[in-house]
Amino acid sequence: MKGSKQYRMKVVPHRPFSGVITTGGVALLVLITSASSYYAGQYHLRKNLDEKTREYTRVLGRLEALKSENETLRMRAATAEQSLTIGEQASETVRTELVQKESQIAELKQEISFYRGVMAPVDGGEGVSIGRFILSQTADARNYQYKLQVQQSAARRNVVKGAATFTVVGRQDGEPKSYPLKDLSEQVDSESIPLRFKYFQNIEGELHLPEGFVPEGVELSLKSTGRKGFSIERRYGWLVQKS
Repeated sequence: MKGSKQYRMKVVPHRPFSGVITTGGVALLVLITSASSYYAGQYHLRKNLDEKTREYTRVLGRLEALKSENETLRMRAATAEQSLTIGEQASETVRTELVQKESQIAELKQEISFYRGVMAPVDGGEGVSIGRFILSQTADARNYQYKLQVQQSAARRNVVKGAATFTVVGRQDGEPKSYPLKDLSEQVDSESIPLRFKYFQNIEGELHLPEGFVPEGVELSLKSTGRKGFSIERRYGWLVQKS
């Protein structure tokens, strides 16, 4: 009709599910994105946590090592401090025990040597040997008792004749010094002690050490007076038994 307003009309296809699909797609996209972000975050979180755990373990191990080192140093410091106060006493105790043990060992060795010498001849000595040599402490710090046993193998029957020399060696006021037995014992008047026996001979007595003399050992020498016989030389450390 002339003069009236005209409206255009457009035919649109009817799609009742398109809005639902669009909404679902957006929701799915959001869900995927959120899940990806979540798992990515979890991955980085676990990675950082593992690194922190390893670092913690390393630091903990270092801490334990430092504690151990500190404890060791503390014990060393305590030991050093104690050593300053009891060092001399401990050293003297250890030295005394060591001397006693060495003396016991030496005595046992001499026991073995004695029985071995009696039962079998000694090579190069015509069957003659030193069976025992013992030093013993007396009440006087400078006086000592000595016991020497010279023996012959039981396989031999001849009478042994010879002489023994007994010399104490050490230091006098820091200088090397030696004394023959006759200078230390009133019971001996000669540097040579006569030997005469068939099986064994005991030589014993007492000696006195001069002031300032520090003994280190004893040198023994046995020699036959015959044309064909023995010559034996031995040196013993100054190992003293307690009486």
